[in-house]
Amino acid sequence: MLSNGCINCHGFEGQRTQGAIPSLAGQSESYLYKTLAAYREGTLKGTIMNRVMEGYDDQALRQLAEYYSRLPKDSQWTPVPRAHEQGERLYAQHCSSCHEKQTDTPYVKGQNAQYMEGVLKDMATGQRTIPEGMANAMSVLKGGELQQLLGYLQGCAQEVPCQ
Repeated sequence: MLSNGCINCHGFEGQRTQGAIPSLAGQSESYLYKTLAAYREGTLKGTIMNRVMEGYDDQALRQLAEYYSRLPKDSQWTPVPRAHEQGERLYAQHCSSCHEKQTDTPYVKGQNAQYMEGVLKDMATGQRTIPEGMANAMSVLKGGELQQLLGYLQGCAQEVPCQ
């Protein structure tokens, strides 16, 4: 019942394929709870999320986080096209150690590019806090590498590693 208000924006079963709104399915429970609580507390700014989260107590946030963390990630396997091989290499080199191995960071494979670009822009302009490790990883990307990385992430299936 709690998640009924989330469907219009985040998609049925937490899957969102395009636009500036993220998919939630399969994200770690700790990341989801931390993010929802930050919206509620106002330490993370969103267009509507701050107002929506005001009405939820910790128990409800934990239930939402648990629910979405248990939903399956998009399991459709897609081989990496040659055009995204450079993006795959960049992801493995600069991103996977946090975004695949740490529970307090989002899983970004399969997330839509428009959402990812918006988050990165918010980090660059100070609208969203950028962790030091991510700032360091982003600082080494040159030229079109960020677009190559985003293209790989958007085209990559979430459940099965792209290869």
